[in-house]
Amino acid sequence: MDRFFRFLHFFFYLPLVVCAAIVQPRVHIISPGFFSWSDAPSLSHFEPALETGLDAVRQSLRDNIQPELAKWYYTRPYGEDVLTVIVAPACMESRFMSQLATGWDTLLITSNDYTENIADRAIFPSFVTTSPFTPAPQIIQCALFKKLNWTRTFLLYDTSSALYQFYSLLLPLRMPALCGVLLTRHEFTSTSVNVSQQLQPILRDWTLRSRGV
Repeated sequence: MDRFFRFLHFFFYLPLVVCAAIVQPRVHIISPGFFSWSDAPSLSHFEPALETGLDAVRQSLRDNIQPELAKWYYTRPYGEDVLTVIVAPACMESRFMSQLATGWDTLLITSNDYTENIADRAIFPSFVTTSPFTPAPQIIQCALFKKLNWTRTFLLYDTSSALYQFYSLLLPLRMPALCGVLLTRHEFTSTSVNVSQQLQPILRDWTLRSRGV
């Protein structure tokens, strides 16, 4: 009986010893934030998580934020068991971030960008993205309009958002010629004090035209 219990003890204790001997890799996640305009679209995907993280750091560290940051950057040990990963939403800056990550042999993971030659490891050896490759957005939008049987679409251009307006201006210019959807353009400025007065004639024109689906 004693031999049986010793066997059970050895049977359950051995995996614990083996697991303890295996050094688990540590992962340092670096998030550089967003290197672009404040009104860029991918910022909205990243900002809620950023605010939540900042609130947690401010509540837990309070006046020790700067010393802790300095400790992390300058005194934290790095070894073979440490894996550093750059994680960011990224957009147009992802190509430059990839060059930086390549120079430091660091993995780059983005969630808002895709490049057609990302599979070329000679150019992007450490670039990984969770964003699938899609055709031009105008092709997708045209397919959506036709799926909904829309024949007329109103486009509202917010002139107070420079980058958003730039993308919006490209929509009618790059829409497929055989799409069959009439695009009507209106402009307004959301930061203006009389924005409601600007929208009234737009809504009036909207109600006078066909909106059938």
